[in-house]
Amino acid sequence: MLSKFWVTFSLAIAALSCHSTIASAQITIRSTGVVTGTVVPPSQNPNFNQGTTRVTTDSQGRYFRNGQLVYSAQDFDPNLVQVDSQGRYFVDFRGIPIVSTDGTLTSPVLSNGQLQPIRRNHNAPTRFHGTIQDELVVRGRYEGIATDPNTGLQYQGVFDITGQGPRYSDRNGGTSPTVFDFRSHYNFSANPQIPPRPTVSSFQITAMPVQLRVIIPAGLAPLSTTPTPITNPTSNPISNPTSNPISTPSASSTIDSAPSFGGMLSNNPLQDVSRVILEGSKSSDAQIGPRSRILLR
Repeated sequence: MLSKFWVTFSLAIAALSCHSTIASAQITIRSTGVVTGTVVPPSQNPNFNQGTTRVTTDSQGRYFRNGQLVYSAQDFDPNLVQVDSQGRYFVDFRGIPIVSTDGTLTSPVLSNGQLQPIRRNHNAPTRFHGTIQDELVVRGRYEGIATDPNTGLQYQGVFDITGQGPRYSDRNGGTSPTVFDFRSHYNFSANPQIPPRPTVSSFQITAMPVQLRVIIPAGLAPLSTTPTPITNPTSNPISNPTSNPISTPSASSTIDSAPSFGGMLSNNPLQDVSRVILEGSKSSDAQIGPRSRILLR
């Protein structure tokens, strides 16, 4: 009889332990969002990061998207154009850390809240921070209500968020600030060298679509066990949010999406190089921006 009691008691404890583990698990919500705000380099150590975006161009250092000229090295310095071992022309750009003190974020999975101002180093409190490489990646904290679209359950609290804008090589890449906008081109191989120098001190983002990731911290209980339906906006900011999920960078193979703001410029221009292959450099109505891939040296 006593043995049966201990077996039953042990099973009950195990069930409670399992339930507790499930209830306390961290939840990752993937959705879409829209970011608006002014981005500027951080006031504390406003240096380039050590990531390089390499853009394949034509022989004049020109890059086209959908038949439109997006960038031309001839407008700045023809010596920016380089040639690789396969005879392809390219221009290198440095990635740029950015912050925003007035940034806003809207999303069908977020409500009754806003991005929280966070003081980072000696900068003014920022609504979001991030980096501009071949896309803009923003990070911050949202205080309000988050709805899990998989279960319909709502959570209230402070959530870490990551938003990834379109790559400049995408059809809608022009909606996101890029290295083109901040003129972060360089060529250390030129004689004399052409170092990267930011020539744009601020950039206004207006309704930039992002792939959004919201983290529900472990242990946060839902407001109610009754699911709440999510009402999608009439116009989806991203046509197919599942086709381009936010990537999870690995230290050995991708660009650092959360760069150290304290790093100084290096003389090695090939650290973490993201190469964009241009599928034809001539302007045409049918031309579509190229895809991006990672080039490791």
